[in-house]
Amino acid sequence: MKNLKVKMAMLAIVIGSAGALASSAHGSFTNKTWGRESTGHYVDVTGQTEGTDYNCTGSSGICTAVYPATQNPNSNPNNPISTAPGVFSN
Repeated sequence: MKNLKVKMAMLAIVIGSAGALASSAHGSFTNKTWGRESTGHYVDVTGQTEGTDYNCTGSSGICTAVYPATQNPNSNPNNPISTAPGVFSN
């Protein structure tokens, strides 16, 4: 019976460790939202709210674009995940 308790405790440690590693690695794969200024420069607006922290007006041009967290659109603006139309202002 004692051997079974030890095995169950070890199993719980392994499962807990795997869960901790999986949840900590998730943050590096998130996407970032960028606002495109009239100069063509992108500003990181991840976590900010449209209408409160920044605005998109009109329907021409690119207001915001979503890129993988590892991609900076100021150095590589190719292949955004998605875009929202408008003129960006903050």
